[in-house]
Amino acid sequence: MRNLAKFSRNTGFAKDVREDKAGRESFNTVFGDKIVVERLADVEEQFHYNISTSTLTTTVVASGTATSDADMAKLSTGSGTSASVILESKKTIRYRPGFEAWALFTVIFPNGGVANVVQHCGPVTSNDGYYIGYTGTNFVVGRRKGGTDTEVIAQNFNSYNNFLDEFDNTKLNIFRITFGWLGIATVTFEWKSPNDGWIILHQMKTENSLTGTTSNNPQLPIRFEVTKTSAGATDVIVRSGSWAGGVNGIDSGAGDRFFTGTVSATTVSTEAVLINFQNLTTFQSKTNRVTVKGVEVSLAVEGTKTGKVKIYKNLAIGGSPSWANIDATNSVMQKDTAGTVTPDDANLVFEYNLSKSGNITDHVGEINLELFPGDTITVTGQSAANMDFDFTFRWKELF
Repeated sequence: MRNLAKFSRNTGFAKDVREDKAGRESFNTVFGDKIVVERLADVEEQFHYNISTSTLTTTVVASGTATSDADMAKLSTGSGTSASVILESKKTIRYRPGFEAWALFTVIFPNGGVANVVQHCGPVTSNDGYYIGYTGTNFVVGRRKGGTDTEVIAQNFNSYNNFLDEFDNTKLNIFRITFGWLGIATVTFEWKSPNDGWIILHQMKTENSLTGTTSNNPQLPIRFEVTKTSAGATDVIVRSGSWAGGVNGIDSGAGDRFFTGTVSATTVSTEAVLINFQNLTTFQSKTNRVTVKGVEVSLAVEGTKTGKVKIYKNLAIGGSPSWANIDATNSVMQKDTAGTVTPDDANLVFEYNLSKSGNITDHVGEINLELFPGDTITVTGQSAANMDFDFTFRWKELF
């Protein structure tokens, strides 16, 4: 059992801070706010049925695989000597200045630490973020900035360096990583002990110690990675029951950026593209992690017969698209009216059946229309006879 008493700076006497079993006042954020608000989840993943291709990206090399097995995600390198598998959420933990962000996940490392193998999990990308797991044979916590890692091995944890005496890597365990950023806020790595509840393993106390930020972009997905560099034919496996990530506090929308795209078309009959939108993969020369959410659709039509507007996601856009920035300085979105598509109802998000004359305004936020970086939206119009369309799409960008 850990000693949960600490000395008062003013009196020198020990005082009991056993408000939670992590030895701190009950779930305070790194900024000293007592957490009495809802946790706002941006990422939620579970694996009972499959590995979702709509919310997760799987990247494999050689014999690597990611599958649903026994109600968990199973990442397996297979026997390939340089195999790897990465499972990453398309949604990101949306960083909000002055709020503490968190990632919760479960993990089993059946092989333990393996030489020349990386087994990392947490809110992290190939360039930035924070993680726990094994680097080779060492259990570590780490932070990553611009692809460069700063790691601390378990024997040197500054809060609980006897962790390995209790931890069983062959059993399912719960970990939490919290970070406040603001550029430099402390990063905390925790483990849920079956005996003592939440235990702080290590804190990267970076304030007043670095000349730059702890990581670059703090808007992070949750990612699990198993990579072999030269570990022979061993099949290295990592399993996880579920993930969640978000912030402590209610999103006021203060950081949202709102934009609008419009188009007009005349004498439309056969289904044709009215307008295409895309969320860029690169913005201001950096990897884009901004999610776009639809807010409102409004349209007006005039014709002699009924018509229809369809909205598709991620159709292949061919022909000769001519993408134009919505706002090159402030928006991650582009629009096009020249590209062509082959309509496919498998990609249909929703549609509007239209009278021959009228208008519609629809608040589409309720259907959670989201565009991750690289996603596209195509809007088509059609009618039984020539029809004129005016279409407007309003969205918010979650910077």
